[in-house]
Amino acid sequence: MSRPLDRVVSGLIAPLRLPERLLDSLDVVAESVRELGPIRSEIGRVGRQTEPLAEVLPALEDIRAGLGTRLEDVREIVQALESDESHLNRAVSDLSVTVGALNDTLAPVDQRLAAIEDTTDRIAREIGAIHETLHGVQADIQRMSGLRGERGPIERVRDILTGGDGPKPGQASGPVADD
Repeated sequence: MSRPLDRVVSGLIAPLRLPERLLDSLDVVAESVRELGPIRSEIGRVGRQTEPLAEVLPALEDIRAGLGTRLEDVREIVQALESDESHLNRAVSDLSVTVGALNDTLAPVDQRLAAIEDTTDRIAREIGAIHETLHGVQADIQRMSGLRGERGPIERVRDILTGGDGPKPGQASGPVADD
């Protein structure tokens, strides 16, 4: 029996408990309202900080538009450079072919020049040898003819045969030639 009675009492007291619950809820709301003060001041501070953003945003938009234009200009320049690069690559390739052909053409000329240099060296050595031989012959002629102031064997023989007293040794019988 206590159970049905508890239910009846509980049912009768329930409207009285509603204000109690309402009071608890009001306490929670009051506490929340107290916490809103610092949040409001924080929101005000953030609002004041974001006010200059209204001025900055158009400037940033202008910068973005300017960068977009410059980026397009850079793309055009890159395309032009790539075109020039491919043109230069073709020109270098053509030049490489031309240099290769010129190298092939000049190879026999280089060989002929080397042969001519060797021949020229040999001729120069032979001319040097001939020059030395001529100096020796000239010295022999001068010595034998007495042009150096000496009586050569031919003059001495002539003097003996003719009985002439030509110049004494050390005297010239004619003009003296220099080396």
